[in-house]
Amino acid sequence: MSLPPNCTLIATLGTEPQVVTAGLDLLLAQNEAVRRVEVVHTGGNAAIEQAVNALREAFAAPPYRGRIALHLTPICDERGQVVEDVETPTAIQWAFRALYRSVWQAKRQGERLHLLLAGGRKTLSVFALVTAQLLFDEGDHLWHLYSGGDFLTSRRLHPQRGDDVHLIPIPVPLREALSPALTHLRAVEDPYEALERLARLDLEKRVREAQTFVERDLTQGERRVVARLVREGLSDEALARALHLSRRTVEQHLRSAYAKAAVHWGLENVNRAQLVALLGLYFQYQNSENTGKSA
Repeated sequence: MSLPPNCTLIATLGTEPQVVTAGLDLLLAQNEAVRRVEVVHTGGNAAIEQAVNALREAFAAPPYRGRIALHLTPICDERGQVVEDVETPTAIQWAFRALYRSVWQAKRQGERLHLLLAGGRKTLSVFALVTAQLLFDEGDHLWHLYSGGDFLTSRRLHPQRGDDVHLIPIPVPLREALSPALTHLRAVEDPYEALERLARLDLEKRVREAQTFVERDLTQGERRVVARLVREGLSDEALARALHLSRRTVEQHLRSAYAKAAVHWGLENVNRAQLVALLGLYFQYQNSENTGKSA
């Protein structure tokens, strides 16, 4: 039986170094060939510094010495100063960037990843999940470390037989699996730029879906009624007057459009408000294009 390929563990650190070592020990017990551990942490706090020093000592001794490399990544601001805590909006941004960059660089080097989010502020756990969604491959894993009993309070770095310590896998819906077009986001090193691009892609996708529906599924008569409805929010009676149609014809066109929209978007049913919401962005985009052409 072939052994799994070498991999890297990236973990966030608070004041409890045993979170990192316990997670690593449990992965090694699963025959995961972890060869590098990267720890993302804040600084300027005696308890954090103590935890960092404990990890340095642990990796300089058996069973890690000579087998697994430790890389410490402090969260820094734009001046290179270590962030002391992740509580302010600015500090949160730097923390997100540091964690994202660590995963981004590892994936650029072709590494298989385990991302452990048990240590540090809960905010980092949210960023870990977003980072995993944007950058993970199928072979990567996101973990939470659960510990019960006295393991954490004992401050033992390594779990012993009988300790209630477990790695809990966290499912990650990969963006890449949802749309292959999103693979290009991996070229973006800054998470906020990646999310901005993702938002633009989502908007463009919504416009394309609406365009396909309007141009392929609707008849010419239905398109005229739906366009006036979405753009102007008119009642059936007002639509009939504006388009010189009978009210019954307007109602028939709209009923048909609702049914077709439900099929197109895979919904149980679609009402007037939902149709306007589904198509609003498309007609807004059309209006801006037409304005630009007329100018």
